[in-house]
Amino acid sequence: MLALAGMLEASTVRFLPLDQMAVRADQIFTGEVVGIASQMNARRTGIFTFVTIEVDEYLKGGRRDVLTLRFLGGDAEGYRLTVPGSPEFHLGEEVLVFSDGGAGRIPTVLGMAAGKFTLRRDPVTGDRLLERSLEGLNLEDSRGNRVTASRAGSEAPPSLDAVRLVVQAALAAQ
Repeated sequence: MLALAGMLEASTVRFLPLDQMAVRADQIFTGEVVGIASQMNARRTGIFTFVTIEVDEYLKGGRRDVLTLRFLGGDAEGYRLTVPGSPEFHLGEEVLVFSDGGAGRIPTVLGMAAGKFTLRRDPVTGDRLLERSLEGLNLEDSRGNRVTASRAGSEAPPSLDAVRLVVQAALAAQ
């Protein structure tokens, strides 16, 4: 019973190494979170959260200075909809996002929380380092085998510069 309860509090997504995420993403960008708002959908059957990001740099796609992402879940009108594995954003947070959607659709985060990284500066070197929370996610490979958090974490380059190189190489190989 406890194992089942744990599974109910997580979403399952296919694990993609960073190079595959780069190819699948419609846009990859860095920026600062400048707005977060949740609202009920028109039929009042769900809640969506909208995160507005002031874009600093596009590593792939994109042309707008401000971009809004949408995903299921949030707090609105006294109700809360929780979707385990959804990315969490905070005002003022610097992020790197692999997004899916665009061209007439409101973009979302590719791979739920797996497609969102928080950027922070190393106090000694000044490098922009990446952190990613995979809380609430069960990751599976293409065969349906569970991917451990340590394996998934080892796929994440420690710096923004390393991500740039992975993205450039993946896109050049297409």
